[in-house]
Amino acid sequence: MTYRKVFDPASEPARPTLGAFPGDDLVYVFDNERMVLAVNVALQTGRPLLVFGPPGSGKSTLGPNIARILGWNSRTEVITARTEPEDLLWRFDALRRLNDAQAGALKPEMDAYFSRGVLWEAFADPQGFVAIIDEIDKADPDVPNGLLKPLGTLSFETPWGQTVSASTGRSPLVVITTNDERQLSGPFLRRCITIRVGHPTTKHLLKVAECHLGEHYDRSLALRVAAELEQAGRDAPQRPSTAEFLDTLVACIKLEINADAAEWELLRDVALLKRRGSDDLSR
Repeated sequence: MTYRKVFDPASEPARPTLGAFPGDDLVYVFDNERMVLAVNVALQTGRPLLVFGPPGSGKSTLGPNIARILGWNSRTEVITARTEPEDLLWRFDALRRLNDAQAGALKPEMDAYFSRGVLWEAFADPQGFVAIIDEIDKADPDVPNGLLKPLGTLSFETPWGQTVSASTGRSPLVVITTNDERQLSGPFLRRCITIRVGHPTTKHLLKVAECHLGEHYDRSLALRVAAELEQAGRDAPQRPSTAEFLDTLVACIKLEINADAAEWELLRDVALLKRRGSDDLSR
């Protein structure tokens, strides 16, 4: 047999952006064949892809870029301590229903006051959908455990008895990220394809910079910023992220500040290191 990739990042050319996309909307560089294989396994088995990794390792940009390469729709749900399992399936607008009731305009259809959650959107899209559940370890343990059946069967039942299930022809891809701050249950892990990512290496950071900056890419400047990032990771509890690395490079290029300029240290502090005290801010 010959390994046939359903998902192949090599088929999608990199697009330089130079800060064209806002904030964290970054192009993920797939230079790790283990990640590519994990995505393909998840797609072919219909299982969620659970991505472990430290903050700043690029986990949150993975799902949207898988969707971009596949040509699928996507949606991200960022988990908080207040997230309930049902929030990923549907949301009930109690305030709207109360207002309608007080105005004598209550709708008889029960589903009129429900909106689709990220998994509902994913299951209902026959063209292919990537649902990103970001930082699931921030939630109460009831959240991942409450998703065992929907993720295991790719289906669920609404409060009014409607069954929502994924298309048999094309299963959605659910990408779940975790900083590994809270242990996930065995039953939840058994329903997932898992992969662990670490902090990006200098080699990876340079590839990311070249991909984003295109003709504006300056290898020596990128190496300098990468070295500052590595040093910050040794000196501080939390290492700067890939997004902060790119922010620093884009700012240097657009403001025409090189590593020998008088403004370099201030730019590095405000865009990359972000460890100044109040005394520094007053200068």
